[in-house]
Amino acid sequence: MKIRTVLLNTAMYGGVSLLVLAATYLVDLWLLPSNTGLSPTDALFVEGIMFLILGLLLLLGRGGINRVSISAAILASEAEAIYGRDIVGPNEILRQDAWKARGFTRTALVLIFSGLLMILAYFLSLR
Repeated sequence: MKIRTVLLNTAMYGGVSLLVLAATYLVDLWLLPSNTGLSPTDALFVEGIMFLILGLLLLLGRGGINRVSISAAILASEAEAIYGRDIVGPNEILRQDAWKARGFTRTALVLIFSGLLMILAYFLSLR
C-alpha cells in the first residue's frame, strides 16, 4: 500500500472522528443542564470509554466465518465424537471458508479514534 493512501485514510478517519467528537460534545451540552452532577466533559469521558470498548468489540468480530459454517463445524465435531470414526471434521469445513475481514472495520476504527480523542479532550479540559 502506498504511503499516500495510508496517510489519506488516516486523515479521513481522524476528520470523521473529530466530527463525531464535536457532535457528541454539542449533544452533551444540549442534553445535560448545568445543575446536574455530571458535567458535559465528564460525560465525554464516559462516552469515550464506551466508544473505545464498542470499537474494540466491533474490530474483534467473527472474522468473516458465517453462521452456516460454524453450525456445520459444530455438527461435524459432534458426529465425529458420537461415531468415533474419521469423517469430515470441523477443520475441513472451516478451511473452506476463506477468512475475510467483513463488517465494521471502518466503523470500529472511527469509534476507537473518537474514543481516544474524547478521553484526550477530557484530560485537556482538567485544570
